[in-house]
Amino acid sequence: MSVTVEQYNPEWPQQFQTIKSELETYLKDVAYLSIEHIGSTSVPGLAAKPIIDTDIIVTQENVQPAIDALISNGNFDYLGELGLRYRHVMKDPNQSPRRNIYVCVDGVAQTRNHLGLRDTLRRDVELRNEYARLKLELASKNTNIIDYTVAKGVVVNKILEASGILSKDELAAIKEANTIGENFSALRTERLLLREFVMADAEGYFELESNEENARYQDWPPRTKEQARQLVINNLRDHNDVPRINFELAVDYQGHFVGRVGANLSPANNDKLPGESTIKQVTHANLWFSFLPSVQGKGFATEAMQAFIQALTKRKRGAEEGGKWEFEIECDPRNTGSWKLAERLGFVRHSLTKEAWQSKGEWVDSLVYRKVVGDA
Repeated sequence: MSVTVEQYNPEWPQQFQTIKSELETYLKDVAYLSIEHIGSTSVPGLAAKPIIDTDIIVTQENVQPAIDALISNGNFDYLGELGLRYRHVMKDPNQSPRRNIYVCVDGVAQTRNHLGLRDTLRRDVELRNEYARLKLELASKNTNIIDYTVAKGVVVNKILEASGILSKDELAAIKEANTIGENFSALRTERLLLREFVMADAEGYFELESNEENARYQDWPPRTKEQARQLVINNLRDHNDVPRINFELAVDYQGHFVGRVGANLSPANNDKLPGESTIKQVTHANLWFSFLPSVQGKGFATEAMQAFIQALTKRKRGAEEGGKWEFEIECDPRNTGSWKLAERLGFVRHSLTKEAWQSKGEWVDSLVYRKVVGDA
C-alpha cells in the first residue's frame, strides 16, 4: 500500500479534540498526565498523512491501567510496543477520522522524541518546509510505508538534533529504529505486490481464512472474524521482533488482498566437515502460502513464492553469509496444488510419512519437499 500525503488540513486540530474527548471518557478512572496531538498533523502548515497521531502520556505504573481502560471501555486492540520500548500501540475500532493511539511513558526518549519533533517543526519554518517537500516527494513516487519511514530518517534526525532534547545515544537509538531492520520492503513482481501486514488487512484475511475450501487441508477449521483479526495483530507484532523468526507477507493484486505467503525460520544442522575450520550456517525455513479461490489457477502463488524465496535469501542469514538456506514445504499429499507448486519452484521430494498425525478426526499423511540455496 502506497503512502498518501496531503497538504495541511485546518480541520486536523478539531479532529484531534474530538478524539481527545473520546479518550478522556475511556480514561476517566486512570491517572494519566496528558493527551497530546503529535505527528505531522499537529504542525500547522505541514503536509501529512491524514492520520491523527495521539499520545496518552502516563507514568510507568499507570501504563497497564490505561491499556486496560482502553480495551474494556473503548474496545481497543492492544498491539504491543512494536519494536519501540515504552510506546504501547492501541488500535481504536473507530477510524473516522483515521487515528493512531499510543500509551507512552512520561520522560522516556521515545515520548520526548514525539514532543520534540512536533515542537521543533512548529517553530522552525525552514525545517518544516524541508520535511514537507520530502514527504510529498516520497508520496508522489508511490512509496510504501516501510521505505517511506526509512527515507525520512535523515531529516527526522536533523529535526531532533535541532530540538536539543535528546542525547547522542538517544539520537543514535532513534536512527537505528528508523532503519528497515527486520521489516520487509515491499516486493513487486510482474503482477503482484508483497508487503507487510496492516490492520486494514483483517477483512481480507478473514475472507481467505474463513473459506471452507482453503481450510480443507489445514489442521484448523475455518477461522472466525475475531481469530482472523488476532492473526493480523500477531503478524504486526512479529515484524518488529529482532531477530525475526516468523515472516508473513500480504499479497496484493490490483490493490486488493488476495493471499499470503510466509516462513518460519530456525537453525538447522551445520555444514562443518572434517578438516574445515569454520562452520557454514544453515537456516531452515518452513514455507506456507494461501490464496483466495477466486484467484487460484492464475499462477499467483508461484509468482509470489518465487519473489518471497528470493528476498529471504538476500537477508543477513544463510547464503549471504556463506552458508545455506534449506527451504521446506510440507503438505497433505491429497493437496495436489501444494506439491505441484513446490515442484514448479524447483523443490525436490524429500519424504512421505504415512499417517503422520491426526487432523480433524482422521489420520493424515505428510509429504515434504525441500530446496537448498547457497554454497554447495
